[in-house]
Amino acid sequence: MTNLNYENHLKDKNLDIKKEYLASLNKSKFDSKNGESLEDRYKRYIKTTGTLKDVFKDYSLEDIVLVKTDSLKDIVADIEYKISKITEKKKKNLYQKVKDLFKYENKFQGDVITPFFTDNFNFRTCFYCNKDFITNFEKQKGVYTSTFQLDHFYDKGTYPYLALSFCNLIPSCATCNSRKVKGSVNMINTITPNSEDFKFHEKVKFKLYLDKNCKDLHVKDKDDIDISLKEQFSKEYKKYIEVFKLNERYKAHKDIVYEMIEKAELYPDSRLKELQDITGIPYQQIKKDIFNLIEEDEDLSKKPFSKLIKDISEELGLV
Repeated sequence: MTNLNYENHLKDKNLDIKKEYLASLNKSKFDSKNGESLEDRYKRYIKTTGTLKDVFKDYSLEDIVLVKTDSLKDIVADIEYKISKITEKKKKNLYQKVKDLFKYENKFQGDVITPFFTDNFNFRTCFYCNKDFITNFEKQKGVYTSTFQLDHFYDKGTYPYLALSFCNLIPSCATCNSRKVKGSVNMINTITPNSEDFKFHEKVKFKLYLDKNCKDLHVKDKDDIDISLKEQFSKEYKKYIEVFKLNERYKAHKDIVYEMIEKAELYPDSRLKELQDITGIPYQQIKKDIFNLIEEDEDLSKKPFSKLIKDISEELGLV
């Protein structure tokens, strides 16, 4: 729902984040005896396993781990095509080797990846739903823990070779990353929030609907209103909205919209101008404070429900 630009959330803006990420993966050894790194094992597997070589010979470890967001789909198409050419028996052995190599759960997740993201980023809200905070907090002095989960946008069960790919990891809330919501749904034809082509905010808007008995925004109860995400001129984000159950989940927060409507009735322009005359505070500042308005160029990922508030503010003519 909100755009993810990793660099905007870095604690150290000078950090070469992808270079450091790959280095962190390679620091974690598979075997304490021989000190084999991820890079070492990848090269060994390519050299000694025929099917792995056939499928991955054109890719270095860096090509896969640091693949750019907008190239993820291309690399999947190429690798899946090569896999389709081998026998079912060899496929089974190949997938086992790949899972053993790009070992997310039992190797890299807890030891490397989650600590890496916690240490280097300050995220605020879930990029999928913009409802829940995904912040870090200080568990004890100098020791931080995170409330975010890292979702594999392209399911790691289906595409195990993308399990460690940096741009396939989307910081999200526990709900969006749960089996009840996204689960292992194949998102291969859906635009990811960290893509330059992700234009959800521009193309999809929350729309306000009033009960037929409501006139001139005279709403008696939140049950008299309804809200729904509507995409303009395309169905590019239809699956995204359905997978994350955004319409269903946001209906539980109609009280936010109801309060905005109540305030719009209590504070018409004439009242806001009176407050300006009384307090000396500029009209626009008073309006922003009362309605919790979102600035035009404000990063929507910084505050929960910011997209809802911004869209409904436009619906109510507040901006």
